[in-house]
Parts: sequence; structure tokens; C-alpha cells
Amino acid sequence: MKGLLSTTNDPAINLATEEYLLRKSDKNLFFLYTNAPSIIVGKHQNTLAEINYTYTNENNIPVYRRLSGGGTVYHDHNNLNFCFIQNGKKGELVNFALYSEPILKALKSLGINATFGKRHDIQIDGKKVSGNASHVFKTRVMHHGTLLYNSDLSILNNSLKTNPLIIIDKAVKSVRSEVTNISDYINTNMSYQDFVNYMFDYLLNYFKDCDNLMLSPSEKSQIEAISEDKYRTWEWNYGYSPNFELNKRYKLPNGSRVKSSITVEKGIIVDCHLTSSNKNDNSLLKVLSQKVENTQHDKNTIKDILYKDLNTKISKSTIELIIENFFA
Repeated sequence: MKGLLSTTNDPAINLATEEYLLRKSDKNLFFLYTNAPSIIVGKHQNTLAEINYTYTNENNIPVYRRLSGGGTVYHDHNNLNFCFIQNGKKGELVNFALYSEPILKALKSLGINATFGKRHDIQIDGKKVSGNASHVFKTRVMHHGTLLYNSDLSILNNSLKTNPLIIIDKAVKSVRSEVTNISDYINTNMSYQDFVNYMFDYLLNYFKDCDNLMLSPSEKSQIEAISEDKYRTWEWNYGYSPNFELNKRYKLPNGSRVKSSITVEKGIIVDCHLTSSNKNDNSLLKVLSQKVENTQHDKNTIKDILYKDLNTKISKSTIELIIENFFA
């Protein structure tokens, strides 16, 4: 068994490290890392349906898609992520209770009465402190999860708050749970970095004959390539989302009511309908609808297209409002 403690807070690098160690290594190992503030969605989720798009954009919180399934989670500088990657037999690889056991024992060694929940999470007093997910590659499994130590729960709740009624899709939906921080249940004055070091040392001692894993320059280079080609791309983080419809009703600055409906397939707007209660607006709205069809469902892309041919018949504020309702 090997143990690796990340030296970066870059979510793309840490997610790429997990994938590299799962697919390109044959070692049994554990990996601990801390990400800068970010939202991590499950592989089979619709990114837009899981996040508060307006809030995350206003607060510059980036979104990344991970390799495993499961629900959306929020990471920050006070959230520890753990990852176990091991070899095994097909059909016996996914075992949430097994891989949660060393984490539970580590928390209990700190005097925390942590328990394994019905949704494969880790709880304290019935509140969630850890979400877990797994991904199988051939005869290897990656099991990873979060540990909320002293995270900003207000940002967490605001980032993941959304209105699921406006999006129609078949994507895996997150199940929201009441959350809490581990630090609230520790009697000693333990900083976040102290907690990280404690968990790493505990796991090193927990597994027999376990020592530190050192990544070579070549391995680091390959991990960087994975992060650039996959985890930093719009195509993976947003475009990979399942097909969906987004329907909205709202008022324009002139008081007319607009009904907006878009269909997105593989990240591309394949159909767009904008109609207004004011018939005089409909010809312009039809032109706007046609312009965004067959384009990426990406705010900057749409802005570039619609602002390019901006004319005096429709104001910039009106276009901005229409664009916002393509996402929020």
C-alpha cells in the first residue's frame, strides 16, 4: 500500500491524478488532497441542473466533472478529499462500507462518533460530513469522498441551490442532505492542516507496510496532460451533460412576457424557441433564436454571437436578460 498527499489545490490536477493512478498504475494506494473553492459534479449529471449558475458565476466558483458517478459536492480549502484505489476481483470491487471503514476509525480516534449512512455517506449526529462515490476500471476500483472539516457551509448551500423544475432531463440527480463540519465535534484546537496531517499519518499506520508514494517527473507530466485535455475543458465539464430541455418564463424590460425553451444535446443548442406576449417582439426573437441554434450552450459563446449583430431595435440589456435565462 502506498500513500500520496497532494501538494496542489488545483482541482483539475487532483482529478487528473486520480484518473492517472487508477488507469496507469497497478499499485494499491490512498491519495489525499485539498481543492481550491470549486464544484465537482458526478460523471452522469447535468451540470446546469446541479448548480446555482448565477451565484457560481458571480463568485467565480469553477465547475469540474469527475470520473465517478454520484452527486454534486462543493470543495474548498477546508474540505479534505480522500481517495482509495485498489486492485480486486470483478463483481467485488465496489464496497462503500469497506472503504469508509478506515475513515470512520480515524474520526473515532479523534473522539468523534461518526457513522456510516444509508446513502453510503459518513454522518455525525445524522448530518452529512462526507459524500462518497466509486468508479471501476477493469480490475481496479477508485473510491473517493469528501470530509467537510471547516468548510463555508453558506457558500456550499448557495452554490448547489437551483430550481430543478425548469430543466427536463434523465440525468442523475443529487439528493440534498443537511451537512455539518467535523471541526464542530473536535474537543481539541486542531487546525485544518493539523487534521490533514493526522488523517494522512493515521492511514499510513492503518495499512500494513504502507509508505509514501513519489510521483516521477514523467508521471507528473502525464497528469498535467490529462488535466489540460480533459478536466480543464468545457466539453467535459459542461458539454458531457446528458441531453436536456430548459424552459423559462420571464418579463422583458418593456413589460412583455417571454416564453423561452431550448433543447441541448451533447452541449449544443439544437432547438430554441422564444415567443413574446407582445407580437411586435416575435420577429426579433425569432432571429435571436435562429442565431443561437447549433452553437455551444456556453454563455460567452452566445454573447459573442448575439452582440456581434446587435442593432438598435433591441437593447443590450434585453439581450443580456435573454442570455441569463438560457442558463439560470
